[in-house]
Amino acid sequence: MSNAAVKATGLDRHVHEVEAKVTALSNALATLGRGTTLAELLKLIHFPGYTTPAEFAITMAVLDSMSAQVESLTKMQNELVAATKMIVKAK
Repeated sequence: MSNAAVKATGLDRHVHEVEAKVTALSNALATLGRGTTLAELLKLIHFPGYTTPAEFAITMAVLDSMSAQVESLTKMQNELVAATKMIVKAK
């Protein structure tokens, strides 16, 4: 498909929309990946009064859930890139 045909069909707009979403998500993950918030948590847990068994259980559950979500995001990201490569090679 020629560049003119791509623009005429609106695919160019779609590419820009996907590009914007990918860039925004990548930036959000990069910010999250700095680890500054969890570094603060590591400081806070050493203060007196942290933690009761119930608070420990809640903290561990949240951390386990967050870890599972990161694993899931990593898997989804890899699968999306692999599938997109298949799409591009098929054309």
